[in-house]
Amino acid sequence: MEYVLGVDIGSSATKAGVFSIDGHAVAVASRPHATREPLPGYKEQDPECWWESTVECIREVIAAVPPGAMVGIGATGHISSMTFVDAAGKPLRPAIGFQDQRAVCEVEEIHGIFGRPELALHLGIDLPPAATWPLPRLLWFRKHEPRTLERARCVLQAKDFVNLRLTGEFASDRGSNRGIVNLETGRIPAQVFTRLGLPDTLAPRMFEPTDVVGALSGAASRATGLPQGLAVVAGWNDLNASVLGSGMADSGGAFHISGTSEHIGLVTTHQYASPQLICAPYLPGRRLLYGVTSCGGGSLEWYREAFRRDLAGMLDQARRAPAGCEGLTFLPYLQGERAPIWDPFAAGAFVGIGSGHGEGHFVRAILEGVGFSLRQILEIVERQAGGDSAVLTVTGGGARIALWNRIKSDVLERVLVMPEQVHAGVLGAAILAAVGIGRYGSCDAAAHSMVRFREPVRPDPETSAIYQAAYARYCELYPALKRWFAGSPHPEKEIVTTYV
Repeated sequence: MEYVLGVDIGSSATKAGVFSIDGHAVAVASRPHATREPLPGYKEQDPECWWESTVECIREVIAAVPPGAMVGIGATGHISSMTFVDAAGKPLRPAIGFQDQRAVCEVEEIHGIFGRPELALHLGIDLPPAATWPLPRLLWFRKHEPRTLERARCVLQAKDFVNLRLTGEFASDRGSNRGIVNLETGRIPAQVFTRLGLPDTLAPRMFEPTDVVGALSGAASRATGLPQGLAVVAGWNDLNASVLGSGMADSGGAFHISGTSEHIGLVTTHQYASPQLICAPYLPGRRLLYGVTSCGGGSLEWYREAFRRDLAGMLDQARRAPAGCEGLTFLPYLQGERAPIWDPFAAGAFVGIGSGHGEGHFVRAILEGVGFSLRQILEIVERQAGGDSAVLTVTGGGARIALWNRIKSDVLERVLVMPEQVHAGVLGAAILAAVGIGRYGSCDAAAHSMVRFREPVRPDPETSAIYQAAYARYCELYPALKRWFAGSPHPEKEIVTTYV
């Protein structure tokens, strides 16, 4: 039996999994890694922690298979998490996390120079204005840390840094570098970088996600326990890999990836332009039309950490609270928000608190509030695409929470289907490896063969009717609070820091 290895560098943890060539999971491991917030709105991680957690996960999972049975490795990871490395591959500073908002002012500056249609033409994708994209961040570095740009050999995404440690190769793929390279050509748009005063040499060599970029080095073999010379493919960004690992290859399939942030959308053959959504390249002839709420699972994790609660106990309390939480409503904007409002200054809020509300109401309000945010996005997606999706394939860490699946099904009024392997990014990365080493002729064939599903969750009409009224309340909150959000203090607009 042959096996492939998938690695997923998430925003809060690294996961690795070993799968048989026909998709059966043999072992999956996870290790957390920390995010630092040195200043309000700043989010940073240590790339060395990504590598250390990857090594630990790999060593754990490969113990479950015979030596020499591994035939390939694929990796995926969060993007817009910029890692500046020197010519030796050493990080020059902490990586900038995808939720980092330090470049808010630079967004306005860039869009004062380039109109959105012009920028979309240069980048090969229409990106809503946001501080989370690479260009504003690079401009921030030009102003506040020019030495970092001068010393950088290139900018890597999280999975590219891990691949560098595995192979010694500076490599990536176009889909993981949206906002840096033109997604059609794979090259940095020199005209944009020149006008912004940025170096146009920061991108590593671009490959297709299934291309073998190198062989496992001797040093990586000694660190991980894997055989030297093992094929390593370029990999893909976490969304694309997760959709692939969900079995979503065909046009028309709707997906929801539940994690620290939450993606929801559909696979389409059409190119759409929307001020609130993203339409990004996927498999040949197909694109992903989707939106993302920045702090979905992150909101639940915030509550658990802030109040030192046990997750199982929290969920037990939430089960006892009624649907709609007796008027208590939660806005999940703890990290600002992307779709559908794209407001870096939006903040989280509990509204409608009464003396009868207990802890279960607050936890359930978080679960429902994230569901309402997803419904807002899905309504825009389906309106843009001109049709409803009756079935939604759900994966990611949040898909392990049965109560949340039930709430989401009732809020969205959709049948939810969960793959057996909820860590779809890990499986997606393994699928890329299986294709890259020639065990399948295409990602389509591999996805259809390697992904299996569990029993679906169906919406309850009575509960869905309760959520109709609760959702209407939710939709009124952001417009009512937006002025307050915009007027509250935002230290990140004034404070900068310089790394020596």
